[in-house]
Amino acid sequence: MKIFHLWIVFNSCVFMSIYFMSFLLLKYSKKRSVITCIIAVILCMIFELIRMQDSFDAPWPKIAATIANILILQFTAIILSEKKNSYALFIGFSSSIFVLAGNISACAVLLAFRNAPAAMLSCTLINTAVLICMNKLIKDICINLLSKEIAFWMCIVPAMCYTTFYLMLYFPVSFEHQPKIMYSAGTLLVTVVVLYVLLIQYNYVKSNEKSLIWRNKELHAYIKGIVVQTDSIQSAMQDFQVMRHDLRHKDHLLMELLHDKKYSEAEQVLQKDMEYLERTRLTIYCENTILNSLLCGMAKQAESLGIRLHISCCVPNQYLINDYDLAIVTANLVENAIQAVQKPGPARRQIYFTLKTKEQEQFFLEIRNPCQEPVKFSKKSGLPVSSQGGDHGYGMMSVHEFITKYHAHFDCYVENEIFIIRILIVFQTKTDSRP
Repeated sequence: MKIFHLWIVFNSCVFMSIYFMSFLLLKYSKKRSVITCIIAVILCMIFELIRMQDSFDAPWPKIAATIANILILQFTAIILSEKKNSYALFIGFSSSIFVLAGNISACAVLLAFRNAPAAMLSCTLINTAVLICMNKLIKDICINLLSKEIAFWMCIVPAMCYTTFYLMLYFPVSFEHQPKIMYSAGTLLVTVVVLYVLLIQYNYVKSNEKSLIWRNKELHAYIKGIVVQTDSIQSAMQDFQVMRHDLRHKDHLLMELLHDKKYSEAEQVLQKDMEYLERTRLTIYCENTILNSLLCGMAKQAESLGIRLHISCCVPNQYLINDYDLAIVTANLVENAIQAVQKPGPARRQIYFTLKTKEQEQFFLEIRNPCQEPVKFSKKSGLPVSSQGGDHGYGMMSVHEFITKYHAHFDCYVENEIFIIRILIVFQTKTDSRP
């Protein structure tokens, strides 16, 4: 029996370590991460051997050894994680839930057949099957979604589940003395794991739904920009047709004026033409077609609301940042600024948008707008938190994704009732700097 229990502990520690390696964004190289996991497994086995040697059946030493193992493994997850945040705790606690499947199946086989080797083999096989399923079902979701923003309360769910199963199987009476409890434990575990996977996938679907809503808004702004530019081009073409028709008559008039030495009248005719050409020129903010179209649409939207959008933009047509990523972050920031300046008086309805690039070396974005109401900033991202509920906060999450994706430096603060956000990207050759 002692060998069986020792194998259960060893098996759980090994598979939890594999979950850490698979689901965490590792801070260190794989070699160093594996060595860290091996040390953690050895420490857990030492605590379990001490407990089994001195008091195998006593409940309180078993609880103490379990707590020690939990602390070691959870601390290992935090050490391995690139960021010491709620996601590292969530994966650590979740891994303990997933390995319970093999443990419960092994206990059931042992009680049914009284065959320890078969029970130990079933433990390994079930844990392997669960590991493969979790990698296929939720690994990408966890790394791409939950690793970016996860609330601390979600860590409580797997912790409570593990505590429930532990108390059910080992305290105050061990499962060997209550064989019937294995039916309840097995059924409950299946229910918990299925609900767990469905909850994570539901969050993923809702996140994608919000993302689609915002991308539709951004595409709508982009299309509006194209419509504005198209209308301007069509108007310019019509004016050109009229100018071309009248050009011969104007040239004849100018020749007559010059022939009669009426230079001031000829100058007035030319001056009127120059003023007309200045008024009807196309608005071009930058060389980047997609961004320029978006800014045209945003400027038209701001103008319709009585807002002056001052744009200073210098972005080439081809750049290191993806055009649509750049359009998305621009649309989100300008849209938020437009919403923020609608309440102040007409004199303060002004937004200053600056975007500059330095060849292939630097990218700088700044937006400034009046802000009279207090702003709450997220402790995790440093970005403002929307108090309007619904989908209003997802725009800033999109900005946070942009900052994370391009490893940008950013400042976000309020100074003298002016909201300011700055994003700076310094491009350099990427090398693997992990120790």
